[in-house]
Amino acid sequence: LHTAPAYTISNENQRWATQAVSNVKSVLTVAGSGDQALFYKLAGAENIDTFDVNINAGIIQDIKCAAIKDLSRDEYIDLLTRLYRADSNRIITTPQICRLWDLFSPDTQQALLNNRSGMMFGAGHDIFAYPENIPTDDEYKKLGRLLDKKFNFIWSDLERLGIKLQRKYDLINISNIFDYIPDGKIQTKILNDLSEHISVGGHIAYLPQKTRFDYTKFQSEKLSYAKTIPDNRYTKMILFQRMH
Repeated sequence: LHTAPAYTISNENQRWATQAVSNVKSVLTVAGSGDQALFYKLAGAENIDTFDVNINAGIIQDIKCAAIKDLSRDEYIDLLTRLYRADSNRIITTPQICRLWDLFSPDTQQALLNNRSGMMFGAGHDIFAYPENIPTDDEYKKLGRLLDKKFNFIWSDLERLGIKLQRKYDLINISNIFDYIPDGKIQTKILNDLSEHISVGGHIAYLPQKTRFDYTKFQSEKLSYAKTIPDNRYTKMILFQRMH
């Protein structure tokens, strides 16, 4: 577990990724920039939990949910622009943060007040590098209607995530985390642990940026490689499916 600058925008094509698997009603996804959960909501998921090893990913997600409920889309874009690589003093004095303060969870309020690490939201590029992950006007209005509460956030790394889960999901999205786990045995253990929390027929989705292994022959007691879905730009998805 750690505290590090979080992304303000996803570098994966979330509009595509969250619609790549159909009939997903219950999902567990990496929090990342918060965009994953938002686009799963737009894609029709009813129950969405999130996790991340970085606590600041949960905070930017909470900020985005509050902002969408209370700010115009232009104000939302301006807020994310201001937060990118801002120091702690600039963050808590940003006009939109002051306006939204009472909508934040107590944990987010405390994290913003107690931040001594300087930059909280500065990983990757600014939001204009990936405009496809900024909700359109219609999507923004739809999210304003759909978001009735903040997304549940589990502060955990992937290796210990399985012991913290209480339910089963149609889909678990681990983003590109396997890119940073070079040990195949650890990856296999993670997949087996997470398979206990996948509904029969459900999937684990891995979106690699630098694939380490050939997964096409992977099979364990309950889980097997299903297929790889290519995107026409820069994201692909490797799917593992629970068989029984």
